[in-house]
Amino acid sequence: MYIHAVSLRNIRGFEVLDFNLARPDGKHAGWTVFTGDNGSGKSTLLKAIAVCLTGKDTARALQPSFHGWIRQGAVEAESSIELEIVRSEEDERAGQSPPPKKPFPAKLLLQNGGRHTTLSAPAHAKKIPERTIWAPDQTGWFSCGYGPFRRVFGASSEATQIMVAASTARFATMFQEAASLSEADRWLRDLNHKQLENKQAEGEQLKILLEILQDDLMPNQLTVKRVDSEGLWLADRKGVELAWSEMSDGYRAALALLTDIVRHLINAYGVAGLTERDAEGRLFIKRSGVVLIDEIDAHLHPEWQMQIGFWLKRHFPNVQFLVTTHSPIICQAADENGLFVLPEPGSGAEPRALSHEDYQKVIASRPDTILLTPAFGLQNTRSPKAVEGRAEYARLQAKKRATGKLSADEQKRAHQLELFAKTDEEP
Repeated sequence: MYIHAVSLRNIRGFEVLDFNLARPDGKHAGWTVFTGDNGSGKSTLLKAIAVCLTGKDTARALQPSFHGWIRQGAVEAESSIELEIVRSEEDERAGQSPPPKKPFPAKLLLQNGGRHTTLSAPAHAKKIPERTIWAPDQTGWFSCGYGPFRRVFGASSEATQIMVAASTARFATMFQEAASLSEADRWLRDLNHKQLENKQAEGEQLKILLEILQDDLMPNQLTVKRVDSEGLWLADRKGVELAWSEMSDGYRAALALLTDIVRHLINAYGVAGLTERDAEGRLFIKRSGVVLIDEIDAHLHPEWQMQIGFWLKRHFPNVQFLVTTHSPIICQAADENGLFVLPEPGSGAEPRALSHEDYQKVIASRPDTILLTPAFGLQNTRSPKAVEGRAEYARLQAKKRATGKLSADEQKRAHQLELFAKTDEEP
């Protein structure tokens, strides 16, 4: 399944948001990025999409209160979240009976009901979402979502409940900061234990996961070594092994995220027909679905930020990734019609897709140039000190041209400021 379009009406800071997420060729899989200032609504957008993907009952379990979700001042206007969902060939082969042949809407209304904000489907809406993406026994309609806090260990008792419940597990960290991805660790240990008992199905699942994680995922020549009763182990270039309880936040978060995605894909589709190999013999997951990731760049070194989008697209080529970021490097993996900018709070501007020209500039430019595009809207990529230094140097040079001389102190100061006046060199 894929999301063809998303529409918000009077949801938190959004009066109107209409995004068409289809590529120019009509496809949907790939890398789609939402950028914007702090407070522009990136997390709200992903949460709203998740709410509409899961339906009102599951959404209530994930987000017990929707107080504050209706935009302030929208007293009589409709507050709603609507997605246009499309099926894929993978959905049909996954055993849906029968899948809808055309795109269909999934819509939820938010209404103030006394002390509580209620969620409901429009009374006149067709029941297709209830039979497909919102059905408790759905098959072939895969989606999951992750918040910016993707730690492996530790969780509150309240968060643990949604982490293990079948209906909410795929979106736990998106809605609960106290949730973790510890279920991915538990799953790994369980697979290893059952493999030792010669359980063929679990052994096959572990084999798939390890082969994918071992395929050029880690920077600095680190490799995923093995799984045992203590969990996942890495090895550095000298062969020194490191348990993931001892890894940095970046390694832990990335490995747990990818493990969790594979875990949920296997639970949704099973192992049969899940994978294929490309022309180079590399294993990839061929099933479709939607994966939401808030602040994908969190804890990742720039080198890893540069690769993570391309790596995910290569190993999950039929998945539609919808991610938010503050990193220009993350944007370079975006596919066409895959860059959207949310305006700064209070600006009055509307959320929009970047133009084709701006998109091409982003994917072809250096990070400092990308920061100057509408994707980020910076006026200058130099530090305030450098900007002031360049301005002062320009004033001194103008005085020298006008009068023919500078005082000794001014000459000394101009020499100090030359550092800021030098033209940037190409790498």
